[in-house]
Order: sequence, then structure tokens, then C-alpha cells
Amino acid sequence: MTLDILRNFIQSANINFLYGSGISRPFLATLGNIEKWLTKLTEDNSKEAYKEVIKASLYKAYCDEVILKNRHMSKYDNLFMVTKSAYADFFSVCNELMNKRNAQLSSKQINLFTTNIDLLAEETLSNSGIELNDGFRGTIKPIYNESNFQISLSKSSMQFHKQSEVPMFNLIKVHGAVNWKEEDGVILSDTILLYYLETELADVEKKHFVNLCNADGTAKTYEEVEADAKVIAPHLPDNAYDKFFEAYNQIVMINPTKDKFRTSVLDYHFYELMRIYSNALEKENSILFVMGFSFADEHIAKITKRAADTNPTLQVIIFAYSDEDEDTYKKNLEIMNSCSNNNILILTPSKFKTFNEDKYSDLCKIISCFDLKTINLVFKEISKNIHFSYGTK
Repeated sequence: MTLDILRNFIQSANINFLYGSGISRPFLATLGNIEKWLTKLTEDNSKEAYKEVIKASLYKAYCDEVILKNRHMSKYDNLFMVTKSAYADFFSVCNELMNKRNAQLSSKQINLFTTNIDLLAEETLSNSGIELNDGFRGTIKPIYNESNFQISLSKSSMQFHKQSEVPMFNLIKVHGAVNWKEEDGVILSDTILLYYLETELADVEKKHFVNLCNADGTAKTYEEVEADAKVIAPHLPDNAYDKFFEAYNQIVMINPTKDKFRTSVLDYHFYELMRIYSNALEKENSILFVMGFSFADEHIAKITKRAADTNPTLQVIIFAYSDEDEDTYKKNLEIMNSCSNNNILILTPSKFKTFNEDKYSDLCKIISCFDLKTINLVFKEISKNIHFSYGTK
């Protein structure tokens, strides 16, 4: 797909994004083997003590590399600033696109669906002047409600009594977030949860956890982790991890295990968020951009594939990080040959260059992979001429 065709789609479409952990790099790590190994543990019903050591060690790694980093977002952290800069560019260019679109009847809302549980979007937009709707309403105790995503904002002119819709990003976290807390049957926003979790984790002696990496920094195999856990288990105090897990479980989020989607169907909020995602893709003339997300989450993959099959006006455009990722996307979406409406495009760096190198050679020279930084460059190029898009062939 050429940038000119893509620009025409953006001009009048209902715009949605789906992004995963790949977009939060390099500040936050991806799960690696954590999900696979936790799933392995949950599928084994035996009660050996060493398995509790492995479980606690995996959750500790998840906390250290993803969850607790949300407590330490500092301008002195280079990895954080690089990631935040990419987020800021993304929101800026998308906000500009929505302001410049010619189609006056088109909504100026962009839906951002994500499985990420971090606070990078909120941190980036906190003082930007760009409108972010995270589903919470209230000042003293913000309460989460899915109906808040139906809200739109407009500004009035004092002189002419005219109103215009303000671009707004709906941040829809389908797996919950590190600041979600349940109280009296409702979800509140409360970042103090991270303080409690960090405190309880620090109180567990380091010798009670397995280090998932070798001395040279290479990742250990599951067998190596298991062997280390068997050494630790006989010397483990009673209830060594109880307070750590108690603090961890206070956060309303789906755990990184394969059975997470059973939880999402049973829990009201996660079910509602999946319904919102499905409804967004079923709207006429919608477009879904996928970034840093492999569709390894089977539930989301099935909803996306079903929407593409039943809605011929939906266009799904997947930015594959590398050319090698194309087969993974095809496998996870079950489109090894093609999809019924031919409306799922896996855009690899090589394909992008093939489509656009004649007209956009300078941009093509820069792109060797599709991370958030390079995806932003694509949208910036589109934004330059978005108001000229009608009539472009």
C-alpha cells in the first residue's frame, strides 16, 4: 500500500490503533519467556515447594522490568526519555492529522486499544494540552466506567457561537493497568499500589529468588531455573512470598499467563472492553493500525479476524517490526494464504519500500524496521499532505 492510498483511508476513516509491549521499548521489557513459563507452572497441578520459588521469581522479574518501572519515570533515565519522546511524537502527529482532516462529519476521536499495563501514555500527555480519555472520571477518587469512552469534547467560539470537536484519544487498556484498584465493586485510579508492591517485594530476601539470567547476562533455560529453585526451596521460610503476592494481587490487571482470556470473559470490565474493541472494528469505514503487537493473544486475534471477515469496509494495517515477522502474523491470525475480504495488510519494511521508494525514497532509506519511531515518520509524511488527499490516485 502506497502512502497516497493510506492517506486517503485516513482522510475519512474511523481510526483505531492496537499496540502492544513492542511499542514501550526500550524503557520497558517484553515478556520473553515469562508468559510461557508461568503457563507451564499453572498447567502442572503438583505442589512441590520449588515451583512456588519459580513462580515468585518470574513475577519478581515481571515487576522489576515492567510494573515497578512506572514508579521511576525520570528525565535522567535515557531509556525512558527515548521511549517518551517516541510516544510524544506519535500523539503530536496523530493530533495534527485529526485537526487537518477535510471530512467535517468524521469523528475526531482515535481509539487506542492496548494490552500494555504501563502509564507511558498518561505520563507523556500529562502536560501536553492533548486530550486523553483513560475511562476515569472524578477528581478525589477517579472511577473507571466504559461509558466514558462515548464522551466527545468540543470548543466554542465566544464571538461567533460556533462549536468544533476537539481531537481526543480514547486509551482503552484491555488488560487493566498498574494504577487500577478495585474498591467496593468499582475500579479506582491509585498509583500508591506501586509503592506497596515495591515495599513488599524489597522485604523478601534476594536469596529467596532465582536470577533468570546467568552471570554473563544470557537468559537461563527453564531447566536451569528449575535446578536453582530446587536448591532454594528447602531453606525457604514459611509464607515467604505471601505479602508480596498480596500486594501484587491488589492491582486489577490480567496476568501474563495463557489462561488470562478466561479471566477477561468472566470479569465484567474486561468483557466490556473486548466488546468495545469488537464494536469499533465493526463500524463502517474503519481502519485499524497494529503496532508492536504480534496477535499471540488468541482472543484478540479471533475478534480481529472475525471483524475483517464480516466487515469489508474495515482495513487492518499491521506494521511488522521486521520482514521475518510476517509469517508469525499470518499464523496467529490464521491467514497463511489470505483473508476473505483481502483487507488485512501486513506491512513489512521491505514491502513498504517496494510500494513507496519511487516517490518517497528519502523516507524509505531511513526505515529498516518498524518501531514507534519509524512508524511516526510514516504518519508525519502523510500529515504533510493530508489536506490534499481528496482526488489523489
